[in-house]
Amino acid sequence: METVLSQHGCTPSLFATQNQVANERRILTQLLGQPVDGILVEATKSALPNPNLDLYQQLMDQGVPLVFIHGCYANLPGAHFVMDANADGGRQLACYLADKGCACIGGIFKSDDIQGHGRYAGYTEGLREKGLQLKDRHVYWYNTETKRSFLSGSDTSVRAYLDEVLDEVDSFVCYNDEIANSLLLQLQKRGLRVPEDVAIVSFDNSYYSELSPVPITSLSHGGENAGRTAAEILLRQMDGEYCQSVQLPWVLVERESSRVSR
Repeated sequence: METVLSQHGCTPSLFATQNQVANERRILTQLLGQPVDGILVEATKSALPNPNLDLYQQLMDQGVPLVFIHGCYANLPGAHFVMDANADGGRQLACYLADKGCACIGGIFKSDDIQGHGRYAGYTEGLREKGLQLKDRHVYWYNTETKRSFLSGSDTSVRAYLDEVLDEVDSFVCYNDEIANSLLLQLQKRGLRVPEDVAIVSFDNSYYSELSPVPITSLSHGGENAGRTAAEILLRQMDGEYCQSVQLPWVLVERESSRVSR
């Protein structure tokens, strides 16, 4: 984003909501009181009803272009977005594991961001497509507030979940690489081998997927870049051009965490 904006003479200012709606409201109130030419937004808890839509609408009524990245708010018509093709990615990963011979695929998804819902929907579609059964207990949901304890391995509900499913599940689709890396470490502490005992696949193709003790198979956007695309759309809106929202397709990057045939 910064590269594209600076190339066009724009000076970006960064505000962090930390995925908290109270912080989002404070920042939006501040932006309403100062001149801005456009706003790039990563939506806050985008799967939940948002109490700050009135402020977004005020900005739009003032003619301020908005472009959302990764997530968006369903009740904010007229705003543009650049999103991942999350449902297609979830289906792609589930089908990939099934084609590898995995017969019981678990899932770990984020409940308060819309990306998690889309990835879960695609995961369930892939299971149906491959004739595999979906069991509610094989899916674990976490949120912004429980993420830290999940990553540290201190969450008792995560340990209880793994205690229950590891006798059945032979693989996992994870919400992102950070979660996948944490899961891998927790499985190794239990004496399980990845991918020989349990396969893991994920989203985002981030540095977590490469630096994990077992490099993780993950979905990438290839040559596409969500930040660059969002900044380019915002600039076109600022120039008064017609723009459309975009969904970015996924490309699988296979690594060691899933290289097993059952």
